[in-house]
Amino acid sequence: MPNPLSLQDAQRLVGVAVAESQRRGLQTAVAVVDARGDLMVAVRLDGARHYYPDLAYGKAMGSAMWDEPSRVLSQRSAGNSVQQRVNRLNGDRIVFAPGAVPLRRDGVLVGAIGVGGSGPDSDEEIAMLAAQSLNP
Repeated sequence: MPNPLSLQDAQRLVGVAVAESQRRGLQTAVAVVDARGDLMVAVRLDGARHYYPDLAYGKAMGSAMWDEPSRVLSQRSAGNSVQQRVNRLNGDRIVFAPGAVPLRRDGVLVGAIGVGGSGPDSDEEIAMLAAQSLNP
C-alpha cells in the first residue's frame, strides 16, 4: 500500500500549479484533496475571483471520489442520477467541469488536484502538469 498524500505532497503540487499559472499570466485557484475528496490545501492567486477556490475544490472532490478526470465526469454528469445524488449528499460542492485529475502513487488513488479560473483546457493542463510532479 503506498503512502497517503501528505501535506508536504499537497503543498508541492500546489506550488507547481501556481508556478505554471503565473508563468502563463493566469489568475487561478488550486485545490488538492485526499483520496476521499476532503480538502487538504487550497490557494487563490492574487487577482483571482473569490469563487475560483470553490471551483477548484469541487472539481478535485469529484475527481477523487470517482477516480477519474473531471472532464470525463462532466461529459456524463447531466444524465447521471448517481452523480447528481452524490453531489446533493455533499452539499452540491462537486463541480462537473474539466480542470481536475486524480493523483496516484504506485497505481493507487491518493487524492486529486483541481484548478479553476483559466478555462477548461488550461485548468486541466495545469492540473495534469502538477499531478506529474507527484511521482518524479
